[in-house]
Amino acid sequence: MKTADGVPPNPERVSDLLRQMRDTAAREDVITVGNILQLCGVRGFAFLLLALALLNIVIFMVPFISILFGLPMVILSAQLVLGLRAPIFPDAIRHRTIKREPFIAGIDRAIRAVEALERFIKPRFTFISDPKFTRIHGLAALIMSIMVALPIPVVNVPPSIGLVMLALGILTRDGIFILIGYAIGVWCLWLFKSLGHIAHTVAKNA
Repeated sequence: MKTADGVPPNPERVSDLLRQMRDTAAREDVITVGNILQLCGVRGFAFLLLALALLNIVIFMVPFISILFGLPMVILSAQLVLGLRAPIFPDAIRHRTIKREPFIAGIDRAIRAVEALERFIKPRFTFISDPKFTRIHGLAALIMSIMVALPIPVVNVPPSIGLVMLALGILTRDGIFILIGYAIGVWCLWLFKSLGHIAHTVAKNA
């Protein structure tokens, strides 16, 4: 039995799923967004969001990487809000490539980060991960994904962290992590609003 997001009631360890993805990717000559989506398999929207957000965090120094991962996250989140059962991506995004070496190195760092978090994860406040809240979680993910996709270096890392927490909470049915994801999302909205106000003031006084 699975939830509406495709997440089983007793999911595998997320770090193990990432390790499987890394091992498969290591055998690929060229890594594309389509490859990444295929490697994520049928784990559902939450695991796709988690993988893309983690990659955006651990290899954020690669130019334009936030757009490469941010746009698929926007599409995923929008489709989650619309209630689609499986993600759909245009070829223009699926065919975008990323260098194999930073991808594998990024997955290794992501695995270590998730393993550290997994010590604190357990099913609690599971009603928050109920399928009836899926579209609400999707809306929160959409707002954070849009912030990730904006071409603002470093600043798009915090919403990626919020997405990681939200996705981990959904995957592991941990309501605390879902709430942490929401809290980070609210803080990111304040941060972006403050940066916008500063930019407006500087432009006005220039």
